[in-house]
Amino acid sequence: MGWQFKGKTPAWARILAVVIVVNLVFQIAASFGIPRWAPLRRDSMHSYPLHFRGGPTYFVQPWIGMYTEYGYYAGFALLALFFLLLWVKRAQLEKTG
Repeated sequence: MGWQFKGKTPAWARILAVVIVVNLVFQIAASFGIPRWAPLRRDSMHSYPLHFRGGPTYFVQPWIGMYTEYGYYAGFALLALFFLLLWVKRAQLEKTG
């Protein structure tokens, strides 16, 4: 038992689903990659401090640091947007099974 779109899946649903998955993959990659390559001392290129629980403070480039901190919340916002659009477009959905 599930739900599907009547006819073809709209482009917004595909694009939003891909953006959600890409954001998730990059968040996981950053959380595993930062402790491997980020320096423990600040320099001119790596000026953004990121503290991992139970670990040291790593310094990364500012855009990576901001993405690591705010991308987590962006994932929830994207999911909320996806479900809001599904609710708004519920007339285009049909039950299967």
